[in-house]
Amino acid sequence: MAYIKRGEFKDYRIWKDNGEWAGFIAYANDTVNNPEVPIDEKLDVHLRGNEVHVYYKGGRILKITSRTKNFDSNYFYLKKEHQNIPRTWMEFMANDEQAELRKRKIGKEQCLSVSEAQKVFADLKAKSDGLMKIETPEAYFKEAGKVMDKWNQALLEEADGAHEERLLQQKISVCNRKGEETDFIVIDIEFSVTDDKSVSYHSNKYSHPRFDLIAVQPGKNFRLAVIELKKGIGATGLKGDGSFNKNMKSGVQDHIAKFKDTLGSDKGYREFVQEMEGVLSAKVEFGILPKELEGVKIPIEKPEFYLAYAGPEMERFKKACDEIGQPYICIMDEQKPLLKL
Repeated sequence: MAYIKRGEFKDYRIWKDNGEWAGFIAYANDTVNNPEVPIDEKLDVHLRGNEVHVYYKGGRILKITSRTKNFDSNYFYLKKEHQNIPRTWMEFMANDEQAELRKRKIGKEQCLSVSEAQKVFADLKAKSDGLMKIETPEAYFKEAGKVMDKWNQALLEEADGAHEERLLQQKISVCNRKGEETDFIVIDIEFSVTDDKSVSYHSNKYSHPRFDLIAVQPGKNFRLAVIELKKGIGATGLKGDGSFNKNMKSGVQDHIAKFKDTLGSDKGYREFVQEMEGVLSAKVEFGILPKELEGVKIPIEKPEFYLAYAGPEMERFKKACDEIGQPYICIMDEQKPLLKL
C-alpha cells in the first residue's frame, strides 16, 4: 500500500459530507471549547491521510474512513484477565504463528491453545461490533469511553509511565490551540516517520521513528516545531553525572539523533513542512483549529526541535539541556499544560 501523507486528504469530502460521520466529528470538536467538559474527558480530532482519528485519554476512541467507523477491539482486552499475556502474543496464538512465538522465546507453557485464543479474539470483535451499532455521537462516546476508562485504569495500576505520558500528551494537544494563550499551536500528535523511500524525510538508519507533537509558533511567523514530551527524569536518560545517556532508546539523545536524520534533515524538512501546512489548512477548514488560522502559511524553514518536560527535578533537567544547547519547554501545570517558553 502506498504511503498516504497526512497532507493529501484525497477522499476527505466523502466523510466530511456524510451527515452521520460529520456529526461524530463535530461532537468531538465541540468538547474542546466546552468549559463544562473536564480536561480528561475532552475528545481530540486528528487527520491521518484520508482518515479521521478521534482520541480520548491518549488512545484512539474512533476511526472514521470514507466507508467505515471503527473502534479498536483491543481496548476490551485486559491482560490480567488472560494470564497477563500481552495482546500481540495472543494474536500470534490465535493465528498459530509458531515462528513468531519462538522468536520471542514464548514457551508452550505460557500459551493458550489456538482455539482458546481464537475465542478471545472473537469475543473482542463482537463487543466492538456492538459499539458500532450505537447511532448517536453522545451515546457512542459515552459507552466507548467506559471501555477505555477500564483499560486506562488497568495500565495505570501497572505503573505504566509511558501511559501517563500519553495522557499528558492529549491534554497538551487540546489546550494549545489559541495563540493568545500559548507559544505553540499543536497541529498533530504521534507523527510516525514513514519507511517509504520516496518520501524525502525517511530514514535509512532508524525504523519509522515517532515524534510526540507537531506545532506551529505564532510568535515566530508560524515556524514549525517538533516537540518530544518527557514525563519524569527516568524517561530522559539523564545520568548521575548530569549528561544524557546516548545509548538509551527513546531517551533525549536518541530523539535528537532521529530528528536530525529525518524531519530536521537537509534532505527532508521542506517536504515535511509542506505536508504539515496541508494539515493546518484542513484542520481549520474542518473546524478542528480556530478560524483565525485560516490562510496561515508555514515558512519553508527547518523545524525547531524542543523537549517538553513535566515532573520533578525540573532544574536538573534544564541544566542538562543547557549544557548541550537543547531548547526546552517546562510544563508547570499538568491540568492546563500550556506550552510556554
